[in-house]
Amino acid sequence: MAKFPAPDSTIRRRDDRTGYETPIGTLPSVTTILGATSSPEAKARLEAWLQRPGAQEESKRACKRGSWVHEQLENYLQGKPVQRHLAFNGYLKSMMPWVEANIIEPCMIEAPVWHPAGFSGTFDCCAWLDWSPSVALIDWKTSARPRGPELVDNYLDQLAAYRAAISHTYLFTPSVGVLVIGRPAASKPDVWIIDEDELDRRELKFLQRVKQYQTSLSTVK
Repeated sequence: MAKFPAPDSTIRRRDDRTGYETPIGTLPSVTTILGATSSPEAKARLEAWLQRPGAQEESKRACKRGSWVHEQLENYLQGKPVQRHLAFNGYLKSMMPWVEANIIEPCMIEAPVWHPAGFSGTFDCCAWLDWSPSVALIDWKTSARPRGPELVDNYLDQLAAYRAAISHTYLFTPSVGVLVIGRPAASKPDVWIIDEDELDRRELKFLQRVKQYQTSLSTVK
C-alpha cells in the first residue's frame, strides 16, 4: 500500500482552540466557520437547546465523551490497549463492529491541515476500507439521539472541507467520506457515506461558507 506523509508539525492549534497557526498565519478552524455560518434555523435550535435546564452540563459531558471515544478508536487503530468507561462505553461498543468489519488499515490519524482559502483543522482518520479501492476520510461522532439529514449537514460539509485541506497539505485526495456516529444503546452506529461527486459539491458549498465567514468579519470591523 502507498506510504503516507507524517503529520505536519508546523501546523499548531491555538490555545483557544478556535484556529491554527499555519504557514500563511492564523486561520480559523473548520468547526468555527461551520458554527458561524449555520442557518438561522440551526442557530435557533442550538440556542433553544442551550437554554434547557442542565444543557451546559450535558454539553460538557458530550465533549468529554467525544474526546474519550476518539482516543479509544485511535488506540485501537494503532494497536494500543482500549480502555473502558462506565458512562461512555456504549458509544464505543456500537462503533467497534463497524471499525473491525470495514477498516483494513489506517493511513493517517488525527493530522492537522490547512487550506489557502482560509481554514484549518484536524481530521480524524484516513484509512483503507475493504469496500473502497481508494482511501476514505472518516469522521467519528457520538450522539445520544438519532440525527437526520438536517442535523448531519454540517458534519458532511466538514468532511468535504477536510478533504480539500488534506489535498492541499498532504497532496493526496480521499475519494470517499464516511461519517460514523456512535449511539449509546445501539448495536451499530449511524453511518453516512458520501461519494466523490457529493464531496465535490459540498466542497464548493463550504468554500462559499468560508467567504460568508470572512465577509461577516469584515462587516464587524
